[in-house]
Amino acid sequence: MSLEEDLRETLRTRASSFHGEGPQLDMWHNVSAGVRRDRRRRAVLAGGTAAVALAAVVAVPVILANRDGRALPPPADEVGPSWPVPSWPAPAFPFEPGWVPSGAGSPVVTVMGANVLLTYEHDSSVLAAETGPVEPEWEAEGEEDHAGEVGGRPATVRTASTFDGAEPGEEFVGVRWRSAGGAWMQVLSWGDRSEQDVLRFARGLEPGSVPAGPADVTFALVPPGFGLQHQSDTALCAAAPEVVTSGRQPAGLCAFVVDEPYAPLVEAGPEAVTVGGRAASYYSDPGKLDVDLGGGRTLEVSWDFPLTRDEAIRFAEGVTVR
Repeated sequence: MSLEEDLRETLRTRASSFHGEGPQLDMWHNVSAGVRRDRRRRAVLAGGTAAVALAAVVAVPVILANRDGRALPPPADEVGPSWPVPSWPAPAFPFEPGWVPSGAGSPVVTVMGANVLLTYEHDSSVLAAETGPVEPEWEAEGEEDHAGEVGGRPATVRTASTFDGAEPGEEFVGVRWRSAGGAWMQVLSWGDRSEQDVLRFARGLEPGSVPAGPADVTFALVPPGFGLQHQSDTALCAAAPEVVTSGRQPAGLCAFVVDEPYAPLVEAGPEAVTVGGRAASYYSDPGKLDVDLGGGRTLEVSWDFPLTRDEAIRFAEGVTVR
């Protein structure tokens, strides 16, 4: 079983065992970093086949639309006139690297709850910087930790001579510290970069902005007061302010695009419904709605707060994928 399949199975198992406490998607930091790393390595081993498949996912046009090709917003009389159009600012990583190792790849920005992640990938290597009020995860087992410094601030450096899936000569290096303003800062590297390289990258992070690319998943309407809680290549979540600032994992009202055929979980007793003319399954416990996107892919909508069946359906009808 690949890392991606293992993580997905864990997420599904925890979501299906939910009984009123949210879907418990508490491994999303691995989905954000580990899954991408696993996909890259499999692409290299398969001669690029996996990379082509991943590109096909991103290239899909609007998935829930009427015959004129326009997104279907939830009817106001069924969702309620108080549901506004999302208006959160475009996300960005709030630091700008002064130096990036050659061959690192292009930057990708991911919103992880209260934190923001900046990732560079090339072939099997990953370089990631994260900042925010929530202490990040190390994401890998270390062989030893030792003291260091970044910009005059005390730091912890973690290293390992190898890691799961490492190519010859690759190692893991991580450094974590607190900024002068109290925010957590962390840089992790899986690849052929040395500790000196990672520290140089970390020390070169200066206040600035690396904007996120256009969101592949978008919402037409969200509950009042909800802001952006998570944004990655195939997922988007909106949540209340107190939820947005409290953690790193996806929470609130989420839409995930998974590269799996639509398959109702019969043992969970779903209700067969229609979303934008597409077959779908509604689960009242946990709050979940699966929509058949065709082409062996499924839209999974989940929520961890009170939401009626009709509200969930109308919300899903306003979800589009770039």
